[in-house]
Amino acid sequence: MRSARIRVGLGLFFLLGNAGWGAAHARGQSNDPTDALLDLYQIARLRVEAQDVFSRKGLRVAPLPPDRLPWVAEDVRKQMAALEALRNPPPPSIHSIRLTPPSETDAFEEAFRDTQWAYLGSNERIPADTMRTRALRALLEARFGPPTRTVAEQVAAGQPPAEYIQFEYRFVLNDSIPVALVDVNGPLERGVVTMTDRIYRDRLPEFKATLLDPALRAGVRAPYADYYYVRARQSWFLTGFDGERFFLERIPVPDMKQGRPSLYRESDR
Repeated sequence: MRSARIRVGLGLFFLLGNAGWGAAHARGQSNDPTDALLDLYQIARLRVEAQDVFSRKGLRVAPLPPDRLPWVAEDVRKQMAALEALRNPPPPSIHSIRLTPPSETDAFEEAFRDTQWAYLGSNERIPADTMRTRALRALLEARFGPPTRTVAEQVAAGQPPAEYIQFEYRFVLNDSIPVALVDVNGPLERGVVTMTDRIYRDRLPEFKATLLDPALRAGVRAPYADYYYVRARQSWFLTGFDGERFFLERIPVPDMKQGRPSLYRESDR
């Protein structure tokens, strides 16, 4: 239907030109005045008919509606989504969390000795980043128990004071992903640093929320005590939470042979 209409339009458009060329050609082939008169008559008639068509419809062909094609976009979208899922499968959800106890610190370090760590600090306006680190420690104590590593273990290992880390909670997620929550600045700062293998760098916020958000929602604090070394003053303090209040007390150089301090050991106060 469409091609027929186009042919009609083009036929009218070129009608005069073809007729004129035909008349001139006929005159070149015949000297009969009757033939010449007939050609002139045909040309005149065609001009009148063409002018009538152009006056009614102009020189433009009316647009036709678009042809409708079968709707396949939804099927294509599903196929592309399936292909993308095969190329980039979504990361597995966290189905297991295991805290590394102090007795397994060496095993953790051996298992992940080649790990290249990525870090996430406490720079967001969220409770996990704005809460005092000592308060976070009390929440973590209630949820997971004592940390994997504290200043006491670092002193026993012969680390210099400049490298002391207040505490570390080391976890293994899904039996294979190393994650650590670390206090590098002491109890009076805010938040903690979250660490993991750099291949999981993009999942650091997820890991952080997985470990901290349940403790924050529960809001349960457990008593604890820890040594705290202030490098600027070369002084030792006992810090912690006694179940009612947070404390920070200056103490003499502690006897690290006894290990971590206790709230109930008089020599630690």
